[in-house]
Amino acid sequence: MLQKLSNLRLPIGYDEQTIINCINKKFGGYKFVKLDKLSLDCRRKNDIHYIASVIVDGKYNSNMTAYIQPKVSVKQLVDCNVKLDKRPIIIGSGPAGMFAGLVLAHFGLNPLILEGGDRVENRSKIVTNFNLGGNLDCDTNIQFGEGGAGTFSDGKLNTGISSEYISVMLNEFVKHGASKEILYLAKPHIGTDVLKDVVKNIRQMIESLGGEYKFKTKAEELVIKNGKVCGVKACGVVYESDNVILACGHSARDTIRKLHSQGVNMSAKPFAVGARVEHTQQLIDNAQYGNTKGLPPADYKLSHRLADGSGCFTFCMCPGGYVMPSMSEQNTVVTNGMSEFRRDSGFANSAVLVGIEPKDFGEGIFAGIEYQERLEKSAFEVGGNYSAPAIKVADFIAGRKSLCVENFKSTYARGLVSSDFRQIFDKKIVNGMCEGLVSFGKKIQGFDKNGILIGVESRSSSPVRIERDERGMSNIIGLYPCGEGAGYAGGITSSAVDGIKIALKVVHNNI
Repeated sequence: MLQKLSNLRLPIGYDEQTIINCINKKFGGYKFVKLDKLSLDCRRKNDIHYIASVIVDGKYNSNMTAYIQPKVSVKQLVDCNVKLDKRPIIIGSGPAGMFAGLVLAHFGLNPLILEGGDRVENRSKIVTNFNLGGNLDCDTNIQFGEGGAGTFSDGKLNTGISSEYISVMLNEFVKHGASKEILYLAKPHIGTDVLKDVVKNIRQMIESLGGEYKFKTKAEELVIKNGKVCGVKACGVVYESDNVILACGHSARDTIRKLHSQGVNMSAKPFAVGARVEHTQQLIDNAQYGNTKGLPPADYKLSHRLADGSGCFTFCMCPGGYVMPSMSEQNTVVTNGMSEFRRDSGFANSAVLVGIEPKDFGEGIFAGIEYQERLEKSAFEVGGNYSAPAIKVADFIAGRKSLCVENFKSTYARGLVSSDFRQIFDKKIVNGMCEGLVSFGKKIQGFDKNGILIGVESRSSSPVRIERDERGMSNIIGLYPCGEGAGYAGGITSSAVDGIKIALKVVHNNI
């Protein structure tokens, strides 16, 4: 009988025999099957260890939890037969579009995936060229292209949502090339270097099942008749379909504006803006661990409630990562974070964000997008040529300008330029970041005294939500808003899960 044994204490440097010995010592007579969850407990620096839950096989024990095997593949979700007159179309190939395509392909529905950017192999070369000083490609960059913005991130899969489809997503990632450790780590991550191959492998699986990709084929507008979607126009060609999944990502501003002009219901929503903070990884390791021997690069997740009731928090923390030039529009500067699997850059970075609501950025559905655009253009004007405005953390808090920040060691590839952030951000963001950074310095020693802020971080989530009903549809029948760009997700896992859910909605709405 399979059962789950929780709260098993494991030492740093454990191996399978260590796990077996711990099980025998606690209960005895059980066969170790697999790790179910593993997290690092570093609350006491003189007693750092792992806490695990494990699956064992043996006689019933009331001190254990019965183990119910979750669904572990997209194929297991195929529980009915469905036929469509016209194949479904997916706009966008990020995590939401990719997993929606995988589900629909397993149902034998031959989805067509329209992607405005290039395939991931070419995308990598284009991004590298830009990082080395080349021109910005507005269609293929860190935001746009196969795999979406998540491909050039830390590949973090930890999430605040709860869903039966998370195990499906994780197992599909492993099946297509990710490390098996993501199945049990409490804070799983794939790494950009690995994720590129995983994305390609999932594409090849979709194609083998009858799906089709069209790259560098940007959706221009929907074809709508009598309140129903009839197809998508892309690069001057109309592709007919009665079922269109919109998974365009949070940076597809022109697409979102076009949809609104076509009568698609949407509304403004809260989001957050700020800057990337970068420290040496050693500073974070020392603060979190003390003795770092044998331990992975340390991470953190910090938050502070501001005096005005809003929040300042860290987001998308990348241990051993890079601050990436993440613009998708000419003459703008946008930052994001990325790590490879080994997380060995020697630097740690995270967004430091302040939450804002529609009342903070103005009236109108697109006021949030316009707010983002103003920040990004202001950041570019500071230095030009896609260098990023930067200031030492201590100087920012003290209200003074940093000298010679251009010579400060940083992973940001396009160069830094000394900047007064008060000329870029409004008072609410400046005061909120200052207050938050001081608070974070009380939790991680040196956080507010060392490091550098690099701006701007403006694309943490979509400032617009495209409305959908219980069927998953917008007010346009047959149009299914999905993922981060539609305002229903925030990260790889939640986006992928939303893609799975919406694909199943398409199926069951057509039975």
